[in-house]
Amino acid sequence: MNRPPRTASRSAPIPTSQAGTGALTSDTFAPLVALLAAELRRGGDAREQHRPPTNLVQFTAWYLSAVQRLEQRLSEAQNHGPMSRSEVELQCRLALSARNLEEAIQLCAQFAALLYPRAGRIGLELHPEHATFRLDSLRPQVSSASSLVDITGLFAYFQLLQWLAGRTLPLQRVRIGPLRREDVLPFLRLFKAPVLAGGEGYALDFPRTALSMPVVRTPAEFPAFFACFPCEVFGPRGRGLAEQVSALLAAALRQGVSLPGQARLAEDLGLSLSTFRQRLRAAGTGYRQLRAEAVRAAACDALRESDRPVVDIAQQLGFADAATFRRAFLRWEGATPGAWRTRHRGSDTDGLADDRE
Repeated sequence: MNRPPRTASRSAPIPTSQAGTGALTSDTFAPLVALLAAELRRGGDAREQHRPPTNLVQFTAWYLSAVQRLEQRLSEAQNHGPMSRSEVELQCRLALSARNLEEAIQLCAQFAALLYPRAGRIGLELHPEHATFRLDSLRPQVSSASSLVDITGLFAYFQLLQWLAGRTLPLQRVRIGPLRREDVLPFLRLFKAPVLAGGEGYALDFPRTALSMPVVRTPAEFPAFFACFPCEVFGPRGRGLAEQVSALLAAALRQGVSLPGQARLAEDLGLSLSTFRQRLRAAGTGYRQLRAEAVRAAACDALRESDRPVVDIAQQLGFADAATFRRAFLRWEGATPGAWRTRHRGSDTDGLADDRE
């Protein structure tokens, strides 16, 4: 008779490292290190070290090496090898081009299909109130080693989606494969959500509304993220509220959609409107200031990086007309948009921008 799947509930908040090279709280990652090390020893890996990693830099290198060694062992029993690190990077960069998390997942799924069967299969299921991200590694048989590798793969996608959105993905439940595991504690600490082992496949359940979270990260931020991917959870604490708000406003401006108001931002970030305002005040800023700074930065970027007419830029940024935008820009920078563009791009023709309205 089959026993029911093992479940566990969310535990207390797990402390994170204070700096990239600072000491990590052993309770945060020691159980995961122990699991990986035990699996490597079980497979006769003579390279397993006796001294465990003590900081984020060491842990990242050790974690990636351990998973890759396990994956290499598994690939010997299959007709194909795992994804390379460069292929993982390409998939992440592709997801970075998406407008929101739903599109990012779809792009990851398309990329995985191109590498079939090495990247497994990614699926997105939509339900009335929640969505399910599903990962199928397409392994011919399940073992303790394959289970551990596939859980780390699910965790990597979880980290990628959170990084793209610049905020926590509110998980409702995590399914960590068909193999019953008594050692669920490390996975509770990884996902910080209820975990089900011995059930159906590998999956993340989260509110369907999270799919509309905009991708707020930029290509310039990618190298630092990928350097420790997928160990971001062990790094410094996430962005402060002001930085999150700035990123969401900047993303809306880049995508040419209406800027979200305070109520919408508070709801998206899981805060009451009063708490949202109080926390911004405590950070020495406010919504209006952050909004103005975001519009100003977007205006400068558009003038510097394109030859679009000022009237088009003004419209995208939400100004009533080019004249209103010109007056605002003159207050910000002490120059008209056309003069500022000429000075910052060094082109004799850019000064015509004001005449192309």
